[in-house]
Amino acid sequence: MALKLTRLAGTVVYGGWDLNPNDLENSYDHRLLIRTVRDSDEHNAVINVSINGVGVEEHVLRVGGDTLMLENDVEVGLENVHNYTIRETPYCPECERGGEDKKVIPQASFAFSAPREYQILRDDARKKR
Repeated sequence: MALKLTRLAGTVVYGGWDLNPNDLENSYDHRLLIRTVRDSDEHNAVINVSINGVGVEEHVLRVGGDTLMLENDVEVGLENVHNYTIRETPYCPECERGGEDKKVIPQASFAFSAPREYQILRDDARKKR
């Protein structure tokens, strides 16, 4: 069973066997920076993969395409790309105003497959209280 995460461009996902939530930058095995997400004919996402102590690689993932093997038994694939719309002013049906200003943000849904011991954390994850 895969872990599914939906991410915007400019966000990061950390993966590792011994991740420290208080020090992700120094404890990750894999760091995935989602560079761009495109909701075009090819539905794709460009990611930069940093492998701790090795370097950075750039990959293009496509919906329905091959998955990316990060290491044995750890892989990531692109499941879907969809748009999220933010309306600056909500539309009022009574006065028939608003709703014109909107921003469309493409989002990518990734599927991670890894052993249970491998941890996957978003850069904006919150601690449980």
